[in-house]
Amino acid sequence: MILIVGAGISGLATAYELARRGVPSVVIERGEPFAEQSAGLARIFRIAHRRPQLCRLAQRARSGWLRWESEFGLTLLGTEGFIAAGAVDAVTSAMAEADAAFSRLDRGQITARIPFLQTPWETGLFDPEGGSLRIRRALGALSARVELRRDEVLAVADDGSTTLADGTVLRADRVLICAGTHTQDLFGPLGIEFSPHTRFTYEGGSASGSACLSAPEGYGLPIGSTGRWAFGQDDPDPAVVRKLFPSLTPVGRVNCVTARAAWLDDGGDGWTVAQRGRVLAFVGANLMKFGPLLGELLSQAVLDEEMPAELAV
Repeated sequence: MILIVGAGISGLATAYELARRGVPSVVIERGEPFAEQSAGLARIFRIAHRRPQLCRLAQRARSGWLRWESEFGLTLLGTEGFIAAGAVDAVTSAMAEADAAFSRLDRGQITARIPFLQTPWETGLFDPEGGSLRIRRALGALSARVELRRDEVLAVADDGSTTLADGTVLRADRVLICAGTHTQDLFGPLGIEFSPHTRFTYEGGSASGSACLSAPEGYGLPIGSTGRWAFGQDDPDPAVVRKLFPSLTPVGRVNCVTARAAWLDDGGDGWTVAQRGRVLAFVGANLMKFGPLLGELLSQAVLDEEMPAELAV
């Protein structure tokens, strides 16, 4: 038996990819599925990263999203594109090295792609293969196709013995812990810290069709075809949002977490994987866009003796 602890994007994607290989697994979740790092209706997908390796992995992940669309019969990845605004030299260099499609933007071209934005940046980069991911839709489709058990895991031994809150001990051939903020509690230190993070939802100027955005002030994206816009900041400052998006009005918020680790890149992207006995632990930040690829890689890691090289980013 293969046990997966955590029903976020990493756990559900891994269970789904195992099922595609004919390998059964059980996903154990102590709370609501996809309610912490995977919370919210939408996420940004982008090829644009600061490292060529991540650009290449994102290209592979995009193919995976399109495959999931075909398998689920759902639209999951929008075609809005992604804008990196401000200082983008590192992203430009990484995209060029990865042979990824992109174009340079001036202030007017940025505004043209996000009409309700008061653009303060002189330059930007446009990633045409980026877009807004319909995350709640994708996670719902995944959870309907795997075995999901609501329970709390208290401990996982090196031999795969997994102790639940009611005292039950499950014997597993392999255990994958991808429980976000709780992963280190069950596995041990992995060099990552989590802190609260808030994404606010706005309405006003129609966001449908506008590009996703990453800038020094924060990140924004259209929420599917709702006409709403989400904007997240590490340190929420309403004055910044009023200046950037004067026509928008706040209507909601999503409370989640942000991650910090020495092994994340300057954009906060990346992951780490560790092993003890029959137990694998996986944790990272900004993982959603890599979901289909991570499912493939982690399912391979669970089944094979050797760790896929792509997990060592």
